[in-house]
Amino acid sequence: MANGAGERRVPAIRTGDFTVEQAVGVLCTRVRVEEKGIIAALAAAGIPAIPFPPTDLRLALTPDPWHPDAPRGTIPGPDGTSLPVILDRCPNRVVAATILPIWRALGVPMLDAGLAATGTRASVASALGAAHLPRRVTRLVFGEEAALAAARELGIPVTLLPMTPGDRAVPLWDDDTAEAVLEHRAILGSTHEGVALLQAGTPAGAERTTVLVLDGTAVAASGGPGLGYEVRHLATAVALALGATIAGVEIVMGPHGPVVWDVQPVPELRAMTPFESGISDLGGLVAARLSARWPGLSGVVTSAGVSGAQDQSVVPIGVTAIGLSGGLELAEGIADGIPLAV
Repeated sequence: MANGAGERRVPAIRTGDFTVEQAVGVLCTRVRVEEKGIIAALAAAGIPAIPFPPTDLRLALTPDPWHPDAPRGTIPGPDGTSLPVILDRCPNRVVAATILPIWRALGVPMLDAGLAATGTRASVASALGAAHLPRRVTRLVFGEEAALAAARELGIPVTLLPMTPGDRAVPLWDDDTAEAVLEHRAILGSTHEGVALLQAGTPAGAERTTVLVLDGTAVAASGGPGLGYEVRHLATAVALALGATIAGVEIVMGPHGPVVWDVQPVPELRAMTPFESGISDLGGLVAARLSARWPGLSGVVTSAGVSGAQDQSVVPIGVTAIGLSGGLELAEGIADGIPLAV
């Protein structure tokens, strides 16, 4: 820690009888039921977790978002905390896809959907194709006329998948609907709406199974039939191909077995049923996975303190040009946390 005139002191968060210096950052725009459950389960495991809204960030990219002497592996969080791990639960995928690669480049471990968290549906489809994983026949199109020709080639009805993972799919039930939707996107939509995936078929929600894959294991699913070994194995293989530690893999049944339909970077947990009997808390499963992957978290994120108001002791976090709302100044110095590597 730097001494003298260059040293800056920031508040540390008091929680009960502990001063929270490090916490798991839950990247989300608002705290929904799922995020509340994950944060509560982490707290029960002795791991503080805090919501980290990206709308509060002002990230300087030049000349360097980090001081050259700052350690890799953590980022400053709200109220003077240091975040050694980020859990991606951000529904705004444009924001998440922009900021997650920056943090990853700084050495911060992520629990996210890998390529589905930061890439496009086209890059996801390409990666799954390169891994020889089965999926519905798909065409990448770049304009209205090509899209209409591809839809007719695939055989209408088809589904239009926008480039951003998680964006709502658009079923094209007949030729008139296809022409109207594609013309509307071409004339009134933004430039990027001219690029899309067209996928054969329009399976209803009841025909799709979304499998939650957590750190290489299929742990839960929602909707749809056929939750046997083949479905779980395919979902796990998809997550592996994408480098995902948490993802919702949508699967439909084809004539020769299960095939991939889509990948959700922020899967909804409320409607999912765990595969293992006796487990009902998916937030607890996420917390357990975090604890298993980074077992030192619960030992370094808190230090003994006295309940009450904020403590003005120096919090050991790294230097950054990220500014948080409220004019909070971040500490300068060396992070004392455990080394965390994915």
